[in-house]
Amino acid sequence: MALTGVEVPLSTLSNIQPNTILAVITDAQGTLQVVQIDCASIAEDQAFLRVTTHADGQQPGGCWVMVHGVPTWKDPCPY
Repeated sequence: MALTGVEVPLSTLSNIQPNTILAVITDAQGTLQVVQIDCASIAEDQAFLRVTTHADGQQPGGCWVMVHGVPTWKDPCPY
């Protein structure tokens, strides 16, 4: 899956609007970049982010699924 988005100012993190998906990325020098993901680039009714309940990644958790254009938490993850 390929997501598309646009770079936004770091200050965006202090006032996140509802149903917004942001990716925070650091480069090799540790420079922060914030990207607002275009929700239309996410496939409908498919998990686009799975989350484990433990740092070792062994315990399954939930996932984020795009439902009618809205990011929706599902736990347990149905997919």
